Amino acid sequence: MSGLKQALSLWQATMFGIGLILGAGIYAVIGRTTEFAGPMIWVSVLLAGLIALLTGLSYAELSGMYPRASSSYFYVKQAFPGKEGLAFLVGWMIFFEAASGAATASIAFAEYLSALLNLGSWLLVPISLVSIILFSVINWLGIEESSKVNVLFTIIEASGLLMVIVLGLTLGPVSPNYFTSPPKGWLGILQGAALIFFAYVGFELMATTSEETIDASHTVPKAILSALTLCSVLYALVAIAVVRLLPWEVLATVEAPLAVAAQKVLGVSGWLILAFIALFSTSNTILGFLVSSSRIAYGMAYDGMLHKSLAFIDSNRGTPRNTVILAGVIASFEVLVTGIAGGKIIDAVAKASNLGALIAFIFVNIATIVLRRRENMDRPFKIRGEIKGVLIPPLIGTVLCILIIILAFHEPLVWCMTTAVVIIGLFVRKSLSKQGVRGQN
Repeated sequence: MSGLKQALSLWQATMFGIGLILGAGIYAVIGRTTEFAGPMIWVSVLLAGLIALLTGLSYAELSGMYPRASSSYFYVKQAFPGKEGLAFLVGWMIFFEAASGAATASIAFAEYLSALLNLGSWLLVPISLVSIILFSVINWLGIEESSKVNVLFTIIEASGLLMVIVLGLTLGPVSPNYFTSPPKGWLGILQGAALIFFAYVGFELMATTSEETIDASHTVPKAILSALTLCSVLYALVAIAVVRLLPWEVLATVEAPLAVAAQKVLGVSGWLILAFIALFSTSNTILGFLVSSSRIAYGMAYDGMLHKSLAFIDSNRGTPRNTVILAGVIASFEVLVTGIAGGKIIDAVAKASNLGALIAFIFVNIATIVLRRRENMDRPFKIRGEIKGVLIPPLIGTVLCILIIILAFHEPLVWCMTTAVVIIGLFVRKSLSKQGVRGQN
């Protein structure tokens, strides 16, 4: 086993997951979801939570069987012996998702800070880069230090959602019909679920800290399911409350729906409070995604899938120093490209990383089905629901992930960018094969 320091308890692992899931996505995407679902947005939220939970069950079972930092990569490798290229691409896409998520969150952080302090737009890139450097340093300092920051920031960002819930349920001036026909018809419920599903993305990265978690085989599965359940409840309550603060027709048109909704009741101070909390939310996302991307890269290097220098552990900090640097450099590069090419690039990068994550989910779900049939080994967490030797929850999860891809990804640029990421991964894989950097276990 690796030299990473085991320090995370169940509480810390769960808070790490909640921080990854909450992020900044819910603060923006919930408004766009009302365009499809109207006041029945709560149904879309619960459906999206169910879809996430089905794949979360796969990660829970596999992380219990294989508590490895390389997580998704290692699960697919175990399910498909001899298909190391496929496993590498799955791990590569999760790494890209995490590094890109850090870049996207850093830009969101800079935008909120600029809005609060009335700074010029030319400072967005420098602020983003400074935030990445700062949280890369915290990432390098150690998992305990990262966890302390994560727990504090997660509590603060959750308080913003709790504030919206309390305001909506107690002071909301709107009386919506929660069972009225959706504006886009019943298909709109599904379309809304496909959109808000991305507010749940991040749970899959919890498994990347397995080698730094105490009793990981039992702790990580519990943490994944606890984080998903708590976030689903929180999101559903937010969905119910927010349409009491603003009519859904208005929510569908504003860029910061929760902040605008709070402003409706509290005035400008409501917007300022939510914007201030969003600083902690985006910061937490930067840190969580940097930690996760550095760990999966380290795990793949330790297994011989990336250059062996990336498997180096800082003996003083117990952290993978070189992959910490790598994750920060890639996130910074994406921010610089965004500064040169314009904001639409980072939107396409974010969508491409989400598409890559969904593709990885499909293979992880399939790996769960295959390993259940083939591997008779101890499973600290075991999914129920097997019919004639076929595990049903991950099968349904696979179908629903494909459905989300069909419903949510129509932009050619996003598909081109995802294809480019795969090609770069294949090039890296081919280069490593020539160097003879191959699998240890």
